This record gives sequence, C-alpha cells and structure tokens, in this order.
Amino acid sequence: MDRLLLLMPRFMDYEKSLKENLNRKYEVCWLDSDEFDREILDKFYKCNKIRWGIRHLFRKYFNYDLEKAEAFFLENELGKICLEKNYFSVVFCINGPYLSDEFYKKVRMLNPNARYIYYAWDDVSNLIKKNHIRYFDEVYSYNIIECKKNKWNYLPVFVQESGVGHSKEDKYDIVFIGSLNDDRRKIADDLYERYSSIYRLFIYLYDKKNVGGRFCHNSPLTNKQYISIMRESKAILDVPQICQKGPTTRAFDALLTETKVITVNKYMKYYPVYSDNMIIVDRDNINIPDNFMAKEYVINSYHSLSIDMWIKKIGL
Repeated sequence: MDRLLLLMPRFMDYEKSLKENLNRKYEVCWLDSDEFDREILDKFYKCNKIRWGIRHLFRKYFNYDLEKAEAFFLENELGKICLEKNYFSVVFCINGPYLSDEFYKKVRMLNPNARYIYYAWDDVSNLIKKNHIRYFDEVYSYNIIECKKNKWNYLPVFVQESGVGHSKEDKYDIVFIGSLNDDRRKIADDLYERYSSIYRLFIYLYDKKNVGGRFCHNSPLTNKQYISIMRESKAILDVPQICQKGPTTRAFDALLTETKVITVNKYMKYYPVYSDNMIIVDRDNINIPDNFMAKEYVINSYHSLSIDMWIKKIGL
C-alpha cells in the first residue's frame, strides 16, 4: 500500500474524516500542521518596536524571523513522521503556514519522487506566510479569485455528511455558530438585541481562551451537533473573518441541511453555491428582510462535494 503524508490542522474533525477516507487507498501519516501555532506566534511577536517596523518595511526580515520561530519546533515535527528515503508516495498539505521551510525541504529531499499536492481552505493572502506553496507541484484553492490570479485549480471545500435533509419542524429561525474572533461577539449581541423578540435564535461561539460572554463556550460543537442544529433551522448567519473573501463551510453544509444562508460575505455572489436561498447583508448593520425569512427553501441543482468526490477531483 502506498503511503501518504497528510499535513493539515485540526478542525471540527475534518482531519479525521479525510484521514479515514484516504486510509482506504493509502497508509496515512497525519501531522497537525498547526500544533505549535500559538507557541510560534508567541516567539514571533516577542520583538521590539524597531524590529517590528523593519519587518513591515522589508518582507525578507518578516520571513526570516517567522522561519526562526517555526524552526524552533522542527525536531518535534520531524520526530512524528518517518524519515526513511522514499517512504511517502504522496505529500498532501492543507494550509500549512506554521511548518518551517526547513521542514518542507527535508521532506522533499527524502521523498523526491512523491506527488506534492497543496490545498488552501483559507484565503492564502491571509495566511501568515505563503512562500511554502512553492514546494508543491499541484495547487488547489477554495477561493475563485485567488485561483484566477495565481492560475491554481478551483476546488470547493468538502462536507463531512451526506443525505442529511431538513427536519420536519424548525426549532430555530436563525442560528449563529462559530469560533470567537474579530467582531463576532458584537454581532452576536446586536443580533440578540435586535431580533430575539422576533425570531427564535440559537447563538453559540466557541471561545478557546474562555474569557466569557453570554454566548461563549469553552468547547466547540461537534460536527454532528452543528449539522443537527442546522437541520432544525430556517437560516444560518454566516460571518467569516473580516479579511476572508472565500466562502466558509457553512454555505456548503447548508445545502446538505436545506437551510437558508444570511451572509456578510459580499464575494459569495461569485461562487456557484450562491442562489435564491442566500442573502448578502451589511456586516456593520445586519438587516434581515422579513420576506427572506418567510419564503420557502428552494432545492437547486448545485450540490456540495462529499469527501469521496473531493478526493477524486484531486486524483487521490
């Protein structure tokens, strides 16, 4: 059996689902590419104001200092994979900005004949670094705009469930589920103040640091819990990170659960997932039209990609 090195972060069990499916054809070695992200950022940001200014004036110093912080964990990461010559026939990376260049160089040196495949499920322009993509021969991205700009292959994110459908009765009108970042707490508070007397709301923000807040929880929902809630909801509020242009997984999960989408992402209109079941609203003033909430969900011809279909698109 061929061996595949999977480099990807831990996120809502996506890594488990992908590993399980790839295991049908490959012996998979998974490395959490974001395992030391907090420690790396702590080291990277410990600098004086002069050095910080130099980093932003000259990108090479930014890259040098980041590489130095990442390389501190190189031995830890290399110790978790096999370092035999030509051990892996495929090296498959999703995002991977917290692995040092030295890590990628070492893997390529040891596995010169492997297929090197990269997939971006976040905007590459928002990653802390992007120069590691040069170590890969095949590049895919979920972001149509970046694909056109860089001549990459467009590939939407996969969904973990299949054949879900919608519940016979709705328990909620609008749900808002996500990790606590950017302005999501303010949006949650504003949503509650403005619409809790009109609509049945479910708001759940995962706060890893547990700093508190009426909608914050120190553990994330499982994917099954999240899907179950969406099945019983008329609409989901989609609030990507402020700088994000590509679609979140919510847009594709909503196709599974036949749930309407209220999104603040103005770029959604460029994606095939966009339909009459979706409305774009102003992030700073979320106004939800009554007629959008009242209308029925319309089944359309566009379908989310299952893991099996997604893997086949890449040729694995």
